[in-house]
Amino acid sequence: ENVFGGIFVLSDRSLLVGDFCRLGQHVGEVEDVGLRTTSLRTPGRTLVHVPNGTLATMDLENFSRRDKFLFNPTIALHYETSRVQLEQVLIGIRRLLIDDARIEADTSRARLIRFGSSSLDIEVFAYARVPDYLAFLAVQEEILLGVMDVVQKAGTALAVPSHTMYVRQETPEAPARPATA
Repeated sequence: ENVFGGIFVLSDRSLLVGDFCRLGQHVGEVEDVGLRTTSLRTPGRTLVHVPNGTLATMDLENFSRRDKFLFNPTIALHYETSRVQLEQVLIGIRRLLIDDARIEADTSRARLIRFGSSSLDIEVFAYARVPDYLAFLAVQEEILLGVMDVVQKAGTALAVPSHTMYVRQETPEAPARPATA
């Protein structure tokens, strides 16, 4: 079973040495694809050997074969943000996405999506067309730093989770006056 599984894995070329993937519950980099087992180096630096017979029936997600990476943060602005400032932030974020050649322009967007419990929430949705995860992290960092600049230039700020408590001073009821005789 494992030998036939190994032959299928090798002939399908669904996994190659160096690929970063998820095999069932295990995530890591493929170190070896043998006839009997496939070895996976996890982020915790352990080595997992998956029998190829089992591998042939598992869900396999190969992150190394991505054609693009999803960038999908939610930007939270504090409630003191005016409508004009909010519009400036939305336009600024959209401009950041459009001006970056690594971002897929057709599918990118920045939209106010909700009035959150402690913030005005803007969803940013874009695909970065980069060759690997490390390159994606660099693009993500640049855009997030750009978002910080856009927010600051608009004269507003990012929100932090907070609660406002309103305290009302109750005046004690006056005691009932005795009836006059």
